[in-house]
Amino acid sequence: MDTDVPPLPVDAAGRRPAFFSPDGVDQILTMVLELATELWVLRERVFVIEAVAAEHGLPLKSAVESYTLSEAQRAELAGMRAEMMSQLFRTLNQDHRPVGG
Repeated sequence: MDTDVPPLPVDAAGRRPAFFSPDGVDQILTMVLELATELWVLRERVFVIEAVAAEHGLPLKSAVESYTLSEAQRAELAGMRAEMMSQLFRTLNQDHRPVGG
């Protein structure tokens, strides 16, 4: 074990570590990875829902594609979208610092 290497700082309650030097790169990377993870989870779930529905004789895929949202549903989705965007951009409001800095 190399004892000349200083330990990585562990500061869970403090500022988040940064791994890239240009300002904002870590925040953007975090946002992209969170979006990619969320997108994959949703794609997989939709795939399974459509497959299960088809096995039960429900043409869910075509029904979803032709569905028209009500005004109440549009308002609910707008609120959900705003919450998602708030969660996505939360990383921009956190303090970042270079690793070892």
